[in-house]
Amino acid sequence: MSSEECAGNPDEAPTSGGLENARDRFQLMLDLDGDFAVFTLDSNGCIETWNTAAERVTGYGAGEIVGKPLTVLFAPDFAEGAQPMDAVFSAASKGQTRYEGWHVRKDGARFWANVVVSAQRHGQGDLAGFAAVALDASERLLYEARLRRSEEKLRLMIDSVQDYAIFMLSTAGIVISWNSGARKIKGYAPDEILGHHFSVFYTPEDQAAGLPQQLLATAAAEGRAQSEGWRVRRDGSRFWADVVISAIRDSSGTLQGFSKVTRDLTERRRLNELERAVEIATAAERAREAEKARVARELHDDLGQQLAALKLYAAENERAVESGVLMPDHAKKAHALASQIDGMMTAVRRIAADLRPTLLDDLGLVPAVEWLAEDFSRRFRVNVQTRLNIGDLEFNETAATAIFRIVQEALTNVARHAHATRVCVSIEVVGGECKINVEDDGIGVNPDEPKKEKSFGLLGIGERVRQLGGSARFANTQEGGFKISVTLPISAVKRI
Repeated sequence: MSSEECAGNPDEAPTSGGLENARDRFQLMLDLDGDFAVFTLDSNGCIETWNTAAERVTGYGAGEIVGKPLTVLFAPDFAEGAQPMDAVFSAASKGQTRYEGWHVRKDGARFWANVVVSAQRHGQGDLAGFAAVALDASERLLYEARLRRSEEKLRLMIDSVQDYAIFMLSTAGIVISWNSGARKIKGYAPDEILGHHFSVFYTPEDQAAGLPQQLLATAAAEGRAQSEGWRVRRDGSRFWADVVISAIRDSSGTLQGFSKVTRDLTERRRLNELERAVEIATAAERAREAEKARVARELHDDLGQQLAALKLYAAENERAVESGVLMPDHAKKAHALASQIDGMMTAVRRIAADLRPTLLDDLGLVPAVEWLAEDFSRRFRVNVQTRLNIGDLEFNETAATAIFRIVQEALTNVARHAHATRVCVSIEVVGGECKINVEDDGIGVNPDEPKKEKSFGLLGIGERVRQLGGSARFANTQEGGFKISVTLPISAVKRI
C-alpha cells in the first residue's frame, strides 16, 4: 500500500469523529507504554497514533509517521511468500493476530519485531481500525542465534571423537544423545537408539542381574560409576568395554541425567591375552597413548573453552534480564543453561583426566603421580601415601607414560579387589635402577584362587615392564596385604 492510498491527508486535520475515535482507542493502551511501541491503524492500515516508545524503537517521530501506511516499516524480506499486511488484516476476522519479522528503522537499520495486532470496532460492530503493540526482539533473536551456534559447536566437538562412545542418558537411563563414536562402536544409527533404554547394550546375563540399573544407582549416589565387561553391538556381536557413567546435576543438586563414555577395549584385551611380541605391543601402546592425549587435550582445552564461554554468555544474559535488557522469561532459560553447563564441564574434566592427565605432559611424572594419588584418595576414601625420591633423574616420554600407567593400574587393582584402607606408592632411584612399589593393607591373594598375575590389570603392568627391559613381582605381604614391585634399568627410563 502506498502513502497515497491512505485515507485523508496528514497535513489536513482529521474529522472530529475520527480524531475522537483514535484518541479513545489510543487512551486505552497508554498503560502499555514503556519498552513497547504502541500505535493504532485505521481500517486501511495507515498509522493514526504513535507513542514515545514507538519513536524510540523506529526513530520516526509522530509527525513523520502518522498518516503513512505501516508498510514503510517492513523490510523487503519480512515474510517470504506472503504480503506483510496480510498478518495485520487477518486480525479483522480473527480479532487478534501475532506476527514476527524484520522491520526497518528510519536510519535504515533492521530490527526484529514481535507484534500483536487487535481489531477495534465501533459500537455497531463495524471495523474502526487496529491497535498494535510491538516489541524490539532483536536481542532475543541474537541470543537464540548465538545459543544455537554454541550448541552446534559443542555437538560437533563431541561428535568428532571417533574412538569413544560419548552420549547422554536421562535419569531413567533413556538414550537422549548419540555421537559418531557411539555409532562406530555400537553399530546403532541415532534414529535406531534415541529414546531406548541403554540396557540394550548389555548381555542377557547382565540384564538379568540388573547391572545397568546398579551402575546408574552408583553414579547417582557417588557421582561416578566405572565398569569393564562384555557389551553387545547392534548385530549381536560382543566387545569388551570400559565404561564410565557420570551423574550430571544442576546447581541445586538435582539429578538431570548421566553422561556415558564407552571405550572398546576388545583389541587391547586380545593383545594382552595372546601376549604378542614386545615390539607390536609397544607400538600399539604408543598409538593408544597418543590417541588418549589427543582426545584428552580436545576435551580439556577446546571443549572446555567452549563450555566456559557458553557459561559466561549465559551469565551475561541473566544479568541482562536483571537490568531489563531482555524479557524476564529468559532468566529461567539462562539459569537452566548455566546449570547444565556446570554439569557438563565437570563431566568433561573427569573424562579428560581419565584419558590422560595434562600434568603428565606439562609437568612430568612426579606431579602426575601425586595428582593420581590425591584423586584416588578422594574418590575411594583410601589413604594413599607417596614417596618419590628420584634425585635429578629426568624420565623419557615412553618411561614416564609406562610408569604412570603402572601406578594407575595398580591403584585400580586396589580399588577393585583389595578392600584396603591404606596404600603406599614409592618411586625411587637405587644404584643403577629405578624401583616402583605399590603396597596396600588389603586382603591379599587367596592361594586357592587363580594366580593374581593372570588378572587383566596385572598382565598390562607386566607387559609395560617387559617393554622397558625390567622385572615385576606380585606377592602378598607378611602383614596380609598385596605388593607390586617393579625394577627398571636407569638406561631404559632416563632422558638422553
